[in-house]
Amino acid sequence: MIQQIIQSNYNSELEKQLLNLFHSANLPLHFNHKGNKQFTNYQRISLIIIFRRENKPIRDFIDWLKESKWISWLGLKKIPKKSTFHDWLFLFDMNLIRELIKFSVDESDLKVTAVDGSGVETNFKSSYYKKRLIDLGEDVKNSYHKLDIIVDVYGKKQILDYSFLLKNRHDSFVAKKLLKKIKFKRCKILADKGYPNYDFIELSKTKQNNFISPPKNYGEKCRHNNFKRERKIRNFESNKIIYRRRVIVESVFSSLKRKQNLKLRSKLSYMKKREMGWHILYYNIRRNIVFDGNEVKENLSFYFFIFEIYLIPDRAEISGLSGQSLKINKK
Repeated sequence: MIQQIIQSNYNSELEKQLLNLFHSANLPLHFNHKGNKQFTNYQRISLIIIFRRENKPIRDFIDWLKESKWISWLGLKKIPKKSTFHDWLFLFDMNLIRELIKFSVDESDLKVTAVDGSGVETNFKSSYYKKRLIDLGEDVKNSYHKLDIIVDVYGKKQILDYSFLLKNRHDSFVAKKLLKKIKFKRCKILADKGYPNYDFIELSKTKQNNFISPPKNYGEKCRHNNFKRERKIRNFESNKIIYRRRVIVESVFSSLKRKQNLKLRSKLSYMKKREMGWHILYYNIRRNIVFDGNEVKENLSFYFFIFEIYLIPDRAEISGLSGQSLKINKK
């Protein structure tokens, strides 16, 4: 019995997701019609996403790439140099990165989403020297930037849309822009007490969505908008069971900061925004890998058992015939 294993055509799950992303984006292999075509756009995008996954400096990443299998998996003719890879980071702008993020998200079966914000730290600023400068009385700028996300808390836990600001702004200011940009309908949007604006319910209803957030306790100081406040309380009380899923957006921030070690390395403002976009894109790809692994884990390889039958002669008839021939010769 011979056991034959037929594996899938993909060397890894990340390679499968990168191929699907590139084909769905419908990008050309090369932006230029003439000139150097040593690297394709698929190779560039794949290497940038792997670079964000490894979270290393460019020189260390290129040294790691020389010893990895991605050279053969991506079909690289040569390994890019540090300056070449640095030019690739400038090549793709925010419009293209946001389009790739849209293609990495499945919005076909959205039921419950959540919105929240958090601070993102920059890696090149030392907290020790920052504290010393504050003790000396010098003005030190804040090293945190504001990241607000909308997460699918019912399905794959992917980031549907995000807003990244270099300065701190109130959650309501960012949420108003995000609610105007969303395109999904008939979905519930969960938020915490940091979104006290009563107009968010009416703004969400324009796209047939339901904005759910607990009322903020003003005490006896707030006596205006009593009708809108009571309406918000009734909306929250009727959806209390679903509101428990809002904590998933906190786990998404934890996964970004803990597993991807989300600390921005770039110093220029527009490069920080692009770096954040690549981190969001890689997070959605990670969620696709986890979801596909749980659903189609047993179909990655197929086992076929081949049975072969061999004829082994025992030479019994031949020995009998040879004995008869000996008797004839004796006679």
